[in-house]
Amino acid sequence: MRTRSALGLTAAIVLVAACAHPAPEAPAPMSWSFNHTQDEGLKLVYGQPRSDNVLVMLSCQPQSGEVEVAVATSKGDAGAVGLVSREARLDLTSPAAPTPIEGVGVIIETAGVDNPALDGFARTGELSVRTTGRTVAAGARGPDQALISGFFAQCGQRV
Repeated sequence: MRTRSALGLTAAIVLVAACAHPAPEAPAPMSWSFNHTQDEGLKLVYGQPRSDNVLVMLSCQPQSGEVEVAVATSKGDAGAVGLVSREARLDLTSPAAPTPIEGVGVIIETAGVDNPALDGFARTGELSVRTTGRTVAAGARGPDQALISGFFAQCGQRV
């Protein structure tokens, strides 16, 4: 009887100890974030918060009328990368520049804020990113929509 009680108590302690260790957390879902610094201008980023996992970054200088679009992709995806908002497309055809992450490149191009895909995104929050042979929905809803509208309003018209 004592052996059974001791085994039961040991099993209970092991079970409680196992429950006390935090379970590994699932990665945070991708979301939009906005940043503005004097040196770097305005940045709108879609990626995992507090990480280097970024899918797309839009940046501009205030009232420049131009947006630099950077999309992370595998190095061999030139021509298959772009943004889509509703039916409007912005195809990025530059070769992928290397990044410190093995097998990952970044395609960077500049477009006017009046580009139909960027304009559609600014007005509706609808955006899909084509990269690495897949399409990722990166639309903005609720509070994120205000970030998007604010970013494009501050990028403004060409001076």
